[in-house]
Amino acid sequence: MKILEFIRRFKDEFACRDHFRDERLKQGITCGRCRVKTKHYWLASVEKFQCSRCRSRTNLKSGTMLQNTHMPFHTWYTVIHLMTTSKKPFSTLEMQRQIGCNRYETVWNMMMKIRNSMGKRDGKYMLEGEIEMDEGFFEAVTLSDSVQTEMINNNDYTVEKTLKRGRGSQRQAKVLVQVESRSTMQEKPHDKNRVMGFAKMTVINDASSNSINYEVVKGVAKGTIINTDKWAGYNSLGELGMIHNAQEVKGKDAMKKLPWVHTVIANAKRQFLGTHHSIRLKYLQGYLNEFVYKLNRRNFTFRDNFDGLITAAVATTWY
Repeated sequence: MKILEFIRRFKDEFACRDHFRDERLKQGITCGRCRVKTKHYWLASVEKFQCSRCRSRTNLKSGTMLQNTHMPFHTWYTVIHLMTTSKKPFSTLEMQRQIGCNRYETVWNMMMKIRNSMGKRDGKYMLEGEIEMDEGFFEAVTLSDSVQTEMINNNDYTVEKTLKRGRGSQRQAKVLVQVESRSTMQEKPHDKNRVMGFAKMTVINDASSNSINYEVVKGVAKGTIINTDKWAGYNSLGELGMIHNAQEVKGKDAMKKLPWVHTVIANAKRQFLGTHHSIRLKYLQGYLNEFVYKLNRRNFTFRDNFDGLITAAVATTWY
């Protein structure tokens, strides 16, 4: 949705509130007392929904991403619009300037709740057909390793140990990256010989078979062809009902054998470094959710992206 269309469509707080109310009625409301979706009526005098079965009342924000928040609907809609209409992400400080909010923490919390809803929305989809899979290592800041070296204390002396790089590094988070990819004819010499579909990026504790298998079962349809390198953590993918194709992938051949998964990793790292500079490990998944949400909808219209996220905001809570 272009900025002028957004201004015409949601010109004030009342327009945003009415749209959110109509979206809730369209999706159905779960009664807090009946514990199931029941028919609800809108009571304009108190601005609440009333259950037709037990007559209990529900606030407009209750049970949605906006629950327990006090920011106006118009502010929420503006933030959602800015986060979905731009291919590049907004930093929290820039978003704070755009909406004129006094507190940085308030804007940061809003954006993280939206990223959480983006992840829940994408979590409903299963990858299928043929995919590429690999691990990405993203530098993340933690309280214990926010410096380049760590000190190992001994009874008699202290040893300074340089932090490792790559697999096993104390400063790098492991991210499992899965990208739909099918073969195609190259129209130009520099084009990739595969076409990219949807993607998933998930922070994992380690690159063991158990961690990888858990994410594969949760997000990949059975019978999918999975192309990987020869890392031992992928060896049991065939036991999950997948068709596993392991191949030797050296550094110079990475962009030929697994082109899209490495492109996605490189673009995510570049985007995070350019906009956010550094990300805490515990919040990395939220930023990945935003990157993947936009990536998977790169061919959608801006209005579809906005409406889809409003639907997700109504259907899911932030916690």
